Amino acid sequence: MIRRTILSIIANSVGLYVVDYVLTDLCFVGNAVEVCPAKPDFNILVFLIAGIALGVLNLFIKPLLKIIALPITFLTAGLFMFIVNGLVFGLLVWILNTLDLTTLQVLVEGQNVWLTYLYAAIILGLFNIFTHWLVRK
Repeated sequence: MIRRTILSIIANSVGLYVVDYVLTDLCFVGNAVEVCPAKPDFNILVFLIAGIALGVLNLFIKPLLKIIALPITFLTAGLFMFIVNGLVFGLLVWILNTLDLTTLQVLVEGQNVWLTYLYAAIILGLFNIFTHWLVRK
């Protein structure tokens, strides 16, 4: 159980690093920098905190959202789960920015913030599928 939790936190942290590296409109920064620095600013503490927060959201909030969205997910043949994942990612960004941690801030730039959350959720979901496949092998 502990090993699985640690692996989940590490996978979430590395996945968030991949999202930070791929998306130009999103960056996880330390020390509350006002502008996104040159990509990526690797600070392991930033990604570990974000990975733990994402793990907690996936444990408690995501199952509730799945149950609520079950009829729509059924009608869209599962494609609505991308929207649910985008909502969870948006909630992650909101929580990390609301906690007022001095070492962590998530900056999202651009016109369409929710589209950035959706892209981040898709990238993170694909990364998690790959990670789970790798761990099973």
